[in-house]
Amino acid sequence: MYARLGEPITIDDMARSAMYSKFHFTRMFQQAIGVPPGRFLTSVRFREAERLLLSTSLSVTEIAERVGYSSLGTFSAKFKSTFGLSPSVYRDLAVYAEPVSGAPVSGAKLRKRP
Repeated sequence: MYARLGEPITIDDMARSAMYSKFHFTRMFQQAIGVPPGRFLTSVRFREAERLLLSTSLSVTEIAERVGYSSLGTFSAKFKSTFGLSPSVYRDLAVYAEPVSGAPVSGAKLRKRP
C-alpha cells in the first residue's frame, strides 16, 4: 500500500498480491491489523496527505493526486469528514498549532499565537 499510495488500489489487487481470495484476505487482514484493508488504506493516505499539507507547498489538488484521489471534491469531502476541516483550512490553522509533548501536529492543541 505504501509503495503504491498514489495509484488506485482495490481489495482485489491487495488479495492478488498476497495470493489469497479477496474474502480470505479481508478476513485475515482485519484479524491481523484490526481494521478492514480499505479503511487502513484510507488512513495511510490521509496520514500522508496531512504530512504533505503541513510540510510542503504543494497545492491541495497535487496532494490529492499523490495520495490516490483523482477527484479533488471526493478528497476534500473525505478529508473534512476525517479531520473536521477542509484541507486548506487545516493547512492554514497548522500555523497556530503547538505540538503537545512531542505529538505530531495532528494531535496538537490549536491555539492562536499572540
